[in-house]
Parts: sequence; structure tokens; C-alpha cells
Amino acid sequence: KEGHYLVVKSSIHQEELTTLNIYAPNTGGPRFIKQVLGDLQTDLDSHTITVEYFNTPLSILDRSS
Repeated sequence: KEGHYLVVKSSIHQEELTTLNIYAPNTGGPRFIKQVLGDLQTDLDSHTITVEYFNTPLSILDRSS
């Protein structure tokens, strides 16, 4: 399965807030996350919350198609 991400801009108590939700694929997850963060670098700042779901098996036995 492919990974995807969602960026939500909002404000709380007049403070701008960005939430970045990343769903990483079960193969190539770290590469996908690095690419997403690189692509969005100009949109992210100290008021960014990053939420990630690492769909990564802990062992080769956990992988299945």
C-alpha cells in the first residue's frame, strides 16, 4: 500500500497551528517520511505537530501480502 499524508492548518487561542499526519507504507517508510518532510519543509515551523503511523512490521514474519 502507498503512504499518504494530511496537513491541517488551524488556530488555537489566536496561535497558528499545523498538524501533519503521516501514514507511512510498510516498505520504504523512512524514505517516504523523509520525502514528505522535505517537500513540506517551508510549511512546517515550531507550531507544527507531527503525527505518524509507522506501518512497519517488527520482523520478516510479520510481513504478508
